[in-house]
Amino acid sequence: KHGGRAIGLTGKDGNLLRARKLLMEKQEEDGSDCRYEPRNILKKLLNQLHTNNYFPVMAAELEFYLFSPQHQSETCIENQCFDIDAPNNYQQVLDEVEKAALLQSIEITAIVAESSPGQYELNLQHSHDILKLCDQINALKRIVKQVARKHDLTACFMAKPNLSKAGSGMHFHMSILNQYHENIFSSEVEKNELSAKLLSAISGLIELMPASMAILAPNINSYRRFKIGHHVPLEANWDTNNRNVAIRIPCSDVQNQRLEYRVAGADCNPYLVTATILAGASYGLSHKLPLPKPAHLLKFPDEHILLANNQPEALKIFKGSLILKGYLGADFVEHWYTVKQAEYQNIYSQMTEAEQHWDI
Repeated sequence: KHGGRAIGLTGKDGNLLRARKLLMEKQEEDGSDCRYEPRNILKKLLNQLHTNNYFPVMAAELEFYLFSPQHQSETCIENQCFDIDAPNNYQQVLDEVEKAALLQSIEITAIVAESSPGQYELNLQHSHDILKLCDQINALKRIVKQVARKHDLTACFMAKPNLSKAGSGMHFHMSILNQYHENIFSSEVEKNELSAKLLSAISGLIELMPASMAILAPNINSYRRFKIGHHVPLEANWDTNNRNVAIRIPCSDVQNQRLEYRVAGADCNPYLVTATILAGASYGLSHKLPLPKPAHLLKFPDEHILLANNQPEALKIFKGSLILKGYLGADFVEHWYTVKQAEYQNIYSQMTEAEQHWDI
């Protein structure tokens, strides 16, 4: 199955360039959805949630770098960190990204200069259509790369393109509505207390987070991002308005309570990441799980749940998770493990230049 939509970009001569976007879903020979296809896995999970009268609403924040092609290791755009006004010299690049996105009906709610020079964040509007949101994330990556190329720049969505600078993440905000379009995360009690369902969802997300790392951080470079500093979570934890934790509860009024899932890198597959987030929330809502203390109350080391800091460890935990196999499919889990293990072994088998100088 496929569907296309025209997109437009302006060429160097000022003429409008036309391209086609083609979305495809794999099917089995009998016409059923392919069980290995990430979009189909997410679709199946959404159907299960809808059957239980849970209707997630999500928004995405996508970070990336702009590089000069001849100097990939150094960013070419200098800006003040977290500046809401991009430098005038490069405002045109970001304006064209927004314009091209609108041609595909992608609403960017904010473009922010992030924590390192040359790093930016695109915020997408929250949506009830989670499949469409993930489609838009993939389309937006292509738009950013094409516009950057037009301006003799390279857009980079690696999780850690430069060891001395902040990594790039993909954060998701989520609330869940019931069949009456009410936010089940909203508290009915005093404003400073969180709802029981929000806390239940958090408990499930934390329970599945260690096993989800193989999805959230899908390759060797992904794990370079998980270092102290730059607001990157190193453990499965939560807290209110704390940008160092894995699950942040942003400040909001009672009706708009939501959570922010901050673990995934910009290099992730958005369909699979949203699927694991929904799986964790669903598991927490359907099981009575202990809720870890908020991060600022945890005692070291017994109460801390450290996340895998390398791909082999993450893949081992992922493969052994019966819960994720139930949500994502045992066949998919085995397939992902096998492919990613082979990718890791391929990279690990290559001799680095540093090793070649170790002969003494």
